[in-house]
Amino acid sequence: MKTNVKKLVPALIVLVVLIAVFWGVYRQFSPKAQSGEKQITISIVDDTGTQSDYALNTDAEYLLEALQSVAEIDGEESPEYGYTLYTVNGLTADFTTGNAYWAIYVNGEYGSYGLSQQPVTDGDTYAIVYETYAA
Repeated sequence: MKTNVKKLVPALIVLVVLIAVFWGVYRQFSPKAQSGEKQITISIVDDTGTQSDYALNTDAEYLLEALQSVAEIDGEESPEYGYTLYTVNGLTADFTTGNAYWAIYVNGEYGSYGLSQQPVTDGDTYAIVYETYAA
């Protein structure tokens, strides 16, 4: 019994250290919000390819808040995935029936974060694009 405990204690210490390291790395490299006024552009591209551009000055720290100031949106917030966008200006992207979704682009690159986690940075361009996934 004591032999098992002696083996278990170092393993638990290693596990705690690894968790602490991963948490530190996540905190260091996770997106950071920028406070204060920022000038950004948000483009919305619908299912026909029609693009609407909005240049705005905003105090929003995350893209969700900035998008809400220029478009009527509907979606759902979840603890696991953040905000899932379903409808923009009356157009619903339904992945369950049409393999459609709203994609987020930041400065022309596919976004790495959802609307509620994507920091708004001065001078950046954001695009919300209706896309379909071909299975």
